[in-house]
Amino acid sequence: MRLSSREQGNIAVAATLLLGVGFWLGVWEPLRDHLTLLDRKVEAKHAEYREIQELAGRFARLKGRIEGIEAHLRRSREFSILSYLEGLAKREQVKDRIVQMKPKGGESTRFYRENAVEIRMEKVRLTELVAYLFKVENSPELLRVKQVQIRPRFDDPDLLDVKFQVSAYEPLEAG
Repeated sequence: MRLSSREQGNIAVAATLLLGVGFWLGVWEPLRDHLTLLDRKVEAKHAEYREIQELAGRFARLKGRIEGIEAHLRRSREFSILSYLEGLAKREQVKDRIVQMKPKGGESTRFYRENAVEIRMEKVRLTELVAYLFKVENSPELLRVKQVQIRPRFDDPDLLDVKFQVSAYEPLEAG
């Protein structure tokens, strides 16, 4: 069976269209979908990389702070929390209001030992107490105020009886 040139042209156009659609559906679309998927994965990895960089920077800053604190703790080996608090009370003019300063055993971890002092003050004004506690908390010696108990006095409600604990930390020897 012999086809006319018109039929041969139609078959050629149909075959070309069929090959074009086959190429589009079989090669181009899957390739484009795969490239889109890869672009999304690359963007996700970039986001992960930025997050890792941010965390690494944060880790470095925290590590630097910890090393600074540890260096400070090693520098102050001869530090006596009792004498420091007593001197601070003298400078803040509340030494005469301190009734008791009692060393207490503190917690120990693998790396640090806590040295604590319980302080009782009587007949102290709120402003004096706040000033003293502020100086303790913001001390260059890395002290921490814990367990504050405040009661007004019955004979003069403007005066307070206070009991609180102050802690200092020292590193344990490695070994």
